[in-house]
Formats: sequence, structure tokens, C-alpha cells
Amino acid sequence: MIQLHRILFFTVFLIPIIIGLTTFAQIISFGGVELTEYYQFITLLFLLPMLSYGATTSLFGFLISLLKQGDPLLKAKKIPEKELDFPSIDRVPVALVMPVYEENEVSIFARIKVIYESLEKYHSLPKLDFFILSDTRTPEKWIKEEAAYLELCESTGNYQKFHYRRRKSNLNGKSGNIADFCRRWGNRYEHMIILDADSLMSGEIIVQLIAMMEQNPKAGIIQTNSKLFRATTLFQKLTEFSSHLFSSYFLKGASFWQINANSYWGHNAILRIKPFMEYCALPHLPEYGGLGGKILSHDTVEASLMRKAGYEVLCAYELEGSYEENPPNIIDVLKRDQRWCQGNLQHFWFLFGKKIPFINRIHILNGILSYLNSPIWLCYILLSLWNYIEESKFLNYSMLPEEFEYFKAQIYDPLYLKLLYLSLLLLFLPRVLSYFSLPLKQIFLKFPAFFLETLFSILIAPIYMIYHSIFVVSIFLNKKISWGPQNRDAESSYPFSYVVSSFFGITILGLVSAYISYSYSLMLFFLTMPIWIGWTLSIPLVMFTSREQKSLHSFFDLSYWKPNRGLTNNLREELARSDEKRMEGKEIFYALVHPVFHKKHKQLQGNKSYRSKVSDSITNDFEILLGKGPNQLDRKKLLNILSNRELLDLFFQKFWTSEKSKWGQYWKNIWEEINPSSFP
Repeated sequence: MIQLHRILFFTVFLIPIIIGLTTFAQIISFGGVELTEYYQFITLLFLLPMLSYGATTSLFGFLISLLKQGDPLLKAKKIPEKELDFPSIDRVPVALVMPVYEENEVSIFARIKVIYESLEKYHSLPKLDFFILSDTRTPEKWIKEEAAYLELCESTGNYQKFHYRRRKSNLNGKSGNIADFCRRWGNRYEHMIILDADSLMSGEIIVQLIAMMEQNPKAGIIQTNSKLFRATTLFQKLTEFSSHLFSSYFLKGASFWQINANSYWGHNAILRIKPFMEYCALPHLPEYGGLGGKILSHDTVEASLMRKAGYEVLCAYELEGSYEENPPNIIDVLKRDQRWCQGNLQHFWFLFGKKIPFINRIHILNGILSYLNSPIWLCYILLSLWNYIEESKFLNYSMLPEEFEYFKAQIYDPLYLKLLYLSLLLLFLPRVLSYFSLPLKQIFLKFPAFFLETLFSILIAPIYMIYHSIFVVSIFLNKKISWGPQNRDAESSYPFSYVVSSFFGITILGLVSAYISYSYSLMLFFLTMPIWIGWTLSIPLVMFTSREQKSLHSFFDLSYWKPNRGLTNNLREELARSDEKRMEGKEIFYALVHPVFHKKHKQLQGNKSYRSKVSDSITNDFEILLGKGPNQLDRKKLLNILSNRELLDLFFQKFWTSEKSKWGQYWKNIWEEINPSSFP
């Protein structure tokens, strides 16, 4: 049955590819085949499969949706509540893990609290623990994370469920953070639920995931269908609408042929810890410029290694209650894409790895081509225009004027248009199927949002093409990207001058392209319009979509898909209650000298043995810290003091036994502002 699904899928997948390639062969058969036409044929060999894959996946997702029983081979089916074995689920030790790096601490712990309360309301799991794993390097943000963690424990009255740990060295980023957790605590748990800093999950879906893992002992990873939420800017509204409309069909279609070898996204998923620890350790790649070093995107590789070990990677797309956020604007998406681009291209090393299952090689190749196809697409456009113009000249010189006009209008141009229409059909079929599968009333109600999202996608695609091409070229030129903190704040828009400087070159490219195409022919002008108009309008497009457009909000009503409003509203209320500014500017004061918070901060630094002797350099650092304030001390030295229990004790004693006249202005200002005996 599994083989039948895959044969059926790939048969449909190959049909448009064959049609496209034979049509192109007809086009170039009228004259001698030039070198540029060979190159164009090669680009088609990459582009047509990607277009066909998206269309075929959505088509099968649409067909699966028409079946009342759904996909008969789906293993991660939702378990009816009456069939859940709650006593058995209660006995399973599970860790819910959230790695964070320079994130908004209020948002992080508000999400953890909402998830905890959702679990308590639906079904309390006595053996589920929460871990917030911090790689934060900024001392002030680190202290605020600790304060938010302590407040979470106190507000819930539970210090046993919640665990906060900050690594002193953020080696290998997120994957290194997870690996460190597994080394320290992995043997205590059977399963691990991984969340990103912008994730949110309901208690019901967590219980379902644990039950599915217990029901499928060969399941190594179960991925959920995480929907976008908390959209504020127009860009977020458009992508949020898109995720609700299109994602389900795509996941159903992908699962139809992948079955037990689905994709893993690195978050909003549950993993079986033992095989993950044994088989999914990431190697350090050969030092080969941007393609070497530490792996930036770990999820696809981990899924491949899990499958290599004989475990299944499933997708529970039926489950609702899994959410994540999207960056607030195009610029932040491009910054994230630059990291993802390098991470995906690094997967080339695993494409021919030993014993990697064939389906996972397809996942790896798909991830590579998702970015590599941008420069290939750009080359195809340029080669297509060049070959069309040169071929037209050749045919014009080879025929009488009347023959040329007839041949061009009746034979040559229709073949080019046939290839164009095939590409458009493959490109827009997923949208059309998703939209027209809605009830008739919803088709009318959702049309404004569908139209705006489609228009936006057409305009933004050429911009992504240029930037992704730049990313690919820079990586091949050995430029490495570091994984920095992500901007998730919708209110932190970029100034107009920054947007202009970022997209000025693309704007000029669009104007020049429009002028050249118009100078050649009106037909070429209109055929290339979807490309150059996006480039030309890039600056106003970025500015307009980066802001909240309240007049358009009514178009993006998601009530038809019944999102978990209770869960998301709880998060909004929790964020509104939190006082984000209470420690602003006073973080180091609280950690080093506040009588109450200092003690709690010290307890969070572990139980390593004290030094026998304090070096002269530390004594000098203390003098600078006391007399001039923390801003005058090197960040690394300050972090060293803040993370060492002995040094914390020594500075605390030094501060409280010193005369006020020896304090720096930093300490005096805060002393006058607050009552040092109170807890923030």
C-alpha cells in the first residue's frame, strides 16, 4: 500500500515535467540548438520538478480532504478523548524544552505559564517538566530572564515543574543547547517536546502527542501543523491567512507519499529522547567556507538520522492547538532566510551520506533547491528572454515576412505561451484548490483576503528571488552567517532610510527592466510585468506591509478555521499583566547587591566548589565595578562575576561594607530610586 501511494504520487508528479520538457524541445527544434538553449534546458530540469512537486502535493492534499475517513495510511491520527489512556500517559516522563537566545523574557515565560495552565485545565501531567534553556549573552537580559522565571514559579506556586538554565558557552547554538540538555537530563525522560521562543501549544495537543508516541513505539518524531498567530502588521496578517488556508492541504499531500518519513521543522514537535541521543548527534562539517563548520539548520539532518536508525518521522496534521509567530516584516524574513539558506545548503554533505533513506535524500534535496532555485530561476528568465529574441531574429532572417509573421503567431509564440501557462498552472494550482475547497459563503467572504494575499505573493516573489540569489552566491564565495537573535516585535519597524538603502538597487533594476522590455515589444513588456513591477514597488511594498493596517483587518477573519481563541487570548492577557519595565536599567544592581534577589540569583548558578584564592585581576575588576559601575567593566568579566557564586558573595560583602562615597554614580542613582529591601 505504501509503494502504491508513492507510485501514484510520482506518476502524477512526472506528467507536467514531461509535458514541459517536450514543449521546450519543440521550441528549440526550429533552428540549430545554441549553447544558451542547452543552459535553459538545464534550468528547466531544476525548476519544473519544484513547481510540479508543489502542485502535486496540494492536489493529493485536496483529494485526501474529500475522503471522509482521511488518509488510510496516516499513523499520527487524532485519538478520541474517550480512548485516551490517561493513567498510562501520567506515568510517562516528558520534558517540554524551550531553547532561547536574547529573546523577550516576558513573552517567553508568559507562554510557558499559559501552556502550563492549559495543561492543568485539560489534564495535569505529573511527570511533565518545563525547561527554559537560555543561551543569552547580554547580562541585563539574562538577569531579567531569571526574574521572570522566579515570578513564574511564585505565581504558579510550583518550583518543581519549572527549570531554568543558562549555558556559560553557547557552543553550536540551538542544536548545542538541546544536546547539552540531553547530556544533563535526557536519561530522566522518555520524550521531549521542543518549542521555539515564539511557540504556543494547548494542553490537549500535548496529551495527544504523548499518547501517539506511546501508541507508535517506532515513532521517533511526531511533527504538528503549527499555524501562525498573533499577527499585527499587514505582512503578518497576509502570511497568517496563508498558513490557515494552504498549510493543511500541503501537509496532507506530503504525508500521502511520505507516510512514515515526514518533515521535521525543529520545533512544535515531540521526540523520543533515547534514539535521539544515540543516533542524532550532529557532526562538525569540514571547514569549507559557508558550506562548512557547524550546522545552522539541524532539523532535516536530525530527521534523516532518526530514519536511518529505523525510527519513523510522522506528521500529526489533524491536531489543532499548535502555534508559532512570523517575523513582522519582509526585512526580518530575509534576515532569517539568509541563515536558513546557509543551513540548507550545508545539507549537501548529507545528500550522499551512507544509509540515509531515499525519502530523506529527497527532503534534503528539496531544502537545498528551495534556495538554489532562486538563482536558477533568475538564469532561466534571462536565458529565456535572450533565446526568444535571438530565435526570433534567426527565423525572421530565414523566412519571408509573411511566412515569419504566420509562423511566429501560429506556431512559435503558442509554444512559448504553452510553457508559460503550464508554469502558471503549477504555480497557482495549490492556491486555487485551497480557496475553492471552501464553502460557497466562505469563498465570497474570503475573496478580499485571498486576492490581497495572491497579489502580495506575486509582488514579493521577484524580491525574494534576487535576495536569495545574493545569499546563495555569497555562501559559495565562503561568506559565513552567524545565527543571531530574531526580531519578533511588530512595533520595531525599520526607518525609511534603511528600507531605501536596502531596496534601492532592486528598484533601479525594476525600472531598467521595464524600460528594456518596453523598448523591445509591448508583448514582452506585459509578459515580464509580474517580475519588474515587484522590484519597482519594493520600497513602498516593504513600508506598507511592515505597519499595522487596521482598515484591512476585517478581511483577515480566521473564525472559519476555529483557532484556539481561549489559548491565544490567555497569552495576550498574560502579556498585558506583565510589567516589562520593572527592572529596566537596574538588572545588575538586583543581581549583585539586592539582599533578596542576589540570594536567588546565586542559587541559580549551580553548586560548583569555591576557589581558594581570588586573583589580583578580580580584585581590580571589583574596584572598577564598585567605583565606576557595570557599564565600565568588560562584558565578559561582568558575566564571569555574575555566574560565579564565590565572586557574587565577595562583591555583595564588599558593597555592603563599603562607604557610600566610594560607590559609582550607577549605584547611587538606583539606591535613591528604590528601596533595596524590597523585591521587584
